[in-house]
Amino acid sequence: MELSPFKDVHEEVAYWRKMADEYKQGLDEVREELDDFQASSKELEYELETQLKQLEKQNHELIILTERLTSERDHYREKVESGHSTLSQEVERLQEELTVCKRENEKQQRYIREIEQINDDLERAKRAAVVSLEDFESQLNKAIERNAILENELDEKEDLIVTVQRLKEETRDLHQELAITRRQPVTNQCTHITNGLSSGAQTVNRTSKDAPAQTDHGSFSASLLTPSVRIAALNMVNDALQKIGHLEFKLSELYRSYGAPPLSAPPNAIAPPNSLLNTVNGGSGKLAAKEKSQATYRRSSSKSWNNGSVARDHGSVPSDCYETTMHVANG
Repeated sequence: MELSPFKDVHEEVAYWRKMADEYKQGLDEVREELDDFQASSKELEYELETQLKQLEKQNHELIILTERLTSERDHYREKVESGHSTLSQEVERLQEELTVCKRENEKQQRYIREIEQINDDLERAKRAAVVSLEDFESQLNKAIERNAILENELDEKEDLIVTVQRLKEETRDLHQELAITRRQPVTNQCTHITNGLSSGAQTVNRTSKDAPAQTDHGSFSASLLTPSVRIAALNMVNDALQKIGHLEFKLSELYRSYGAPPLSAPPNAIAPPNSLLNTVNGGSGKLAAKEKSQATYRRSSSKSWNNGSVARDHGSVPSDCYETTMHVANG
């Protein structure tokens, strides 16, 4: 038998009474909590019912909205599908147009490159033409200057031709005078020589001043030129022939450079030096050694004039023809 923890019955009653009060108090508290819970549950239920009604209403509205959106979605889907097909066709068309544009662009690029190349060629041709034109202008200016110089020289040549013709006539007259004086007696030769000094000096002065020297054949029958006067006249003739030769050489070079036909001149414009040499030598034969070279000079000069050309080679003129003065002085 177990021992009781209580000392007596009163203590045990008090204990159990105390426990019953505690349990009763706890029961009251639990009951109050239950009442509160039930009241709050009712309120919560009411609120939940209210919320449920609202949610059902919202659900119904959402269902209607969903159905409407579904119909709209289907409508938009159909539109999207039709738009997609349309866009696909448009994209294909644009791709074809893009391909055509690319081909056209490539063609235009090739055309532009060809045009640029042609433009470069034209610019180079233009620069070359400008350079050629400048060169041609400079050559033309030089040719104009040279032509002016040659025209001046040609005028000088014409003056020299006139002078040579005049000297030729004077030489012919002197030759005739010399032939006449040789037929006269030897006793009158000194008187003729003395008279020839004064008349010869006057002839040289008239010749140096380019005055006309046409004389009468009867005036030379009483006079005779001295050797110094004859040598001076021969020197003038040789200088004139030398200048004419230089002018003919320059004119021939000019006509050859331009390809133009040569200038013609009268065949008797230049007096042959043989008559002058015979006049100075007086038929004595002192210059017989030069006859061959002088004959060659006459043939070349006569050929140049008779062909109507002034293109006489300056180098073909014998140098012995310009040494006549030295040989005459030695004679």
